[in-house]
This record gives sequence, C-alpha cells and structure tokens, in this order.
Amino acid sequence: MTTTLTAAIPPEARWSALRRHIPYLIVYGLILALGIYGTLNSDRFLTDRNLLNIFRQSVFIGTAAIGQTLVILSGGIDLSVGSMVKVSVLVSALLMNGQPENIGVAVVATLGLGVVVGAAHAFLITRLKVAPFIVTLGTYSILRGIAYTISTTPIGRAAPPVVQFYDLKVGPVYALIVAFFVLLVVLMFVLRRTRFGRYIYAVGGNEQVARLSGIPVNRVKYGVYILCSVLAALTGLFALSRSGVGDPNIGDGLELETISAVVIGGTSLFGGRGGLIGTLGGVLLLGLIGNLLVVLNVNQWLRDLIEGAIIVIAVALYKQKGRQ
Repeated sequence: MTTTLTAAIPPEARWSALRRHIPYLIVYGLILALGIYGTLNSDRFLTDRNLLNIFRQSVFIGTAAIGQTLVILSGGIDLSVGSMVKVSVLVSALLMNGQPENIGVAVVATLGLGVVVGAAHAFLITRLKVAPFIVTLGTYSILRGIAYTISTTPIGRAAPPVVQFYDLKVGPVYALIVAFFVLLVVLMFVLRRTRFGRYIYAVGGNEQVARLSGIPVNRVKYGVYILCSVLAALTGLFALSRSGVGDPNIGDGLELETISAVVIGGTSLFGGRGGLIGTLGGVLLLGLIGNLLVVLNVNQWLRDLIEGAIIVIAVALYKQKGRQ
C-alpha cells in the first residue's frame, strides 16, 4: 500500500518537497560541521558554559530576526531594527533609572514605541505606496538621530531585577533562552496554524493575487511591521538586561545581521517562502561562527573575513541546490 502511494506521487512533486528543506539541511549541516571542528580544536568549546553562552548571545539577534522573518515573508524588509533597538535601550534605561517600581512603565513605553514605529512603517507603505526599503532606510536614520540626540554616551540604569534577569536560570538553562524559545514556538504556530500566518505567505508569494482573493493585504502588512518593531524593542529590553545602562552603541549593524540570518536560513528575499526554523539555524550559525573564532583566538579582521565568507558560501550553496 505504501509503495503504491509513493509511486503515485510524481517525481517532480517529491523533488519539490525535498527542495524546500535543502536550506535547512545545509544550515544545520554547517552548524554540525563547525561544532565538530570546534570540539576537535578547543577544549573550551564543548562545555556547558560555552554552549549556553552561544545560545544566550544568539537571543539578541534571534529576537529581532524573528520579526525580520515575518516582514521578509510578506515581501517587505525592515532596515530600521538596529536603530529601533538602540532607541529602546536608551528610553528604557532612562525611564527605569535604576528603580524597580519603574519597570512596568518602562516596558510598556518601550514596546509601545515599537507599535508606533511599526504602524508608521505600514502606513507609509500601504497608504502612501512608498517602497519598504525607502521607508525603513529613512526610519533607520531618523531613529539613529533620535538616539544620538538623547545621548552619545551611556545614560540611565536598568533596575536590579532587569539586570538579574540576564543571569537568571530556569533549571540548567538561562531564563533569557527559555523566553526566546517560547516566543519562537508561539510565532511558529502563528505562521503555520493561523489564518494570519497563511495570509503572510500569500501576500509575500503574490500580493496582487492575494488582494484579488479577498485577503486584507494592508492589515497583514500592519501586523508584520508592528510585530517586527515590537520585537526589536523587546530586543532592546533584553540588551539592557545585559549592559545595565543605556548604551547608544547597542544595535549597530543589527539590521544586516538579522537579514543575514533570515537569508542563510532559506527565506526568500522576494517573500512567500521560508520560515522560522531556518531563521533559527541562521542565527545559531552566526552565533557559532563568532564564538568559535573567539575561542580559537582568531584576529578580529580575520573574523570579519571568515564570517562574511561563510555567509556567502552558505547562501550560494542552497541557491545552487535549489536550481538543480
């Protein structure tokens, strides 16, 4: 019976199903290969402390990359996530000012700022028909300017419970990692099991067809851009727990790192194809590369060269496989 059903599936369909998983196989294969290399070349690499640190450091790129994935799946892009993180760190640090009773206000205000920025993106894109690249490039500069207007040096202080959260553990695992994976699972469910998630793929696959099919395209875009900015604001709160102060240097280059993680994970920059499992792989690969180069005491300029080369190779590999 099984043989009959398998034979009934056209070879083209089987290959199409396999091809969708090629990016995942490549990115997780690279993670495995680098893990083996690190284990063989450093006694410090395969330790609980180092592995947990890789995961914990990956949370910062990963949280913002989840939002970037949603936007790219819908056919857009957000170049402002790094600047959003930068402003969020400064605003939350100033509002907390080291006082535990100010945590609630600071968190609500910071996430609310994310809602406002995301809604502004969606308004300009859907109502004024400005390209997402132009809109978010503009807010990249605007938010960056606001951050440096607030301060060019560290200001404010995180409340003690926020600082303690960075080192807090749930059993053997950091609470920060647990929070990230809960967020990841929830949004994976949203993407795969809800109408909103299906609409995101439909809009990214072909916006005109989606609109003619009755899908509320504009509302979908509001949803993904607001989620992306809110997750960037949440990344800023996570970063504050690590730094303890509002550091205006936090967030630099994060927009390119998130896009790299999303693309390495197999999500198409044209939208409609990909997912969060791939993005997780891209995030872990970037974190693993950075950690491995530090553990092996590689010079900083060589680190940038090697990281860039591995990113290009990873993307080129699955692109080439996808054409075969």
